[in-house]
Amino acid sequence: MPETILYEKQENIVIMTLNRPDSLNSINRQLRKELAEAITEFDADPTAYVGIITGSGRAFCAGRDLKERANDNAEGKQAKARDSMYPDSPYMWPQTWKPLIAAVNGYALAGGWSIAQLCDLRIASEEAKLGITETKWSLLPPFGTILSKMIPLSAVLELCMTAQPVSAQRAYDMGFLNKVVPPDQLMPEAITMAQQIAENAPLAVQYFKELAYKSLNMSTQDISSLTYHMYDQLLTTEDSKEGPLAFAEKRKPNWQGR
Repeated sequence: MPETILYEKQENIVIMTLNRPDSLNSINRQLRKELAEAITEFDADPTAYVGIITGSGRAFCAGRDLKERANDNAEGKQAKARDSMYPDSPYMWPQTWKPLIAAVNGYALAGGWSIAQLCDLRIASEEAKLGITETKWSLLPPFGTILSKMIPLSAVLELCMTAQPVSAQRAYDMGFLNKVVPPDQLMPEAITMAQQIAENAPLAVQYFKELAYKSLNMSTQDISSLTYHMYDQLLTTEDSKEGPLAFAEKRKPNWQGR
């Protein structure tokens, strides 16, 4: 059983809670492994349509467990870039085309910001503090290198070079957060958003997410060609037959995810 991740399924919604509250949910080797396994499990479950990632206690995630890193250094274990990213991805977590929502309940620093950034939609408590603090400790934030595709480059440079956390409202103003809510409304808001997504055809949502992200690195011609191909694929699915039929019969669709 995972110790650092709580995995809960509510109908078609999965809630993954980072669970090292005494360490502000900082990322040690065990949490990295177990969160990766949780995302993989969510991705492989055909009845799981939307995921929510949040933290237990007063932090979302305070980033890398630097005490573990200091111990490794003392033992002569050389840190590697692979400890923080993949060769073809600036994240240390597996990719999923299923939608992910970050419910940022408190501190989201360094690797904690990266978990929020990995998610597609981000809701934060008014009390949350978010920051990219790696340079404070002579580390690099790999995820920061693609952040300018989401928010202005000037904001990225400020966050990464000053290493100063910002308020949830400032992160919202930068365009990083979708919503800022009172602390007691955080999970209800996240669940409501997840339910709104889960009501839609899961494959159509996943296809659009994949196309939206791939479009960031493709020409209009190339993304149009890929969309044309994937749209044809989608139209062969059972769900693409069910949608128009449900509309014609004036009933709620019964999605199968196939």
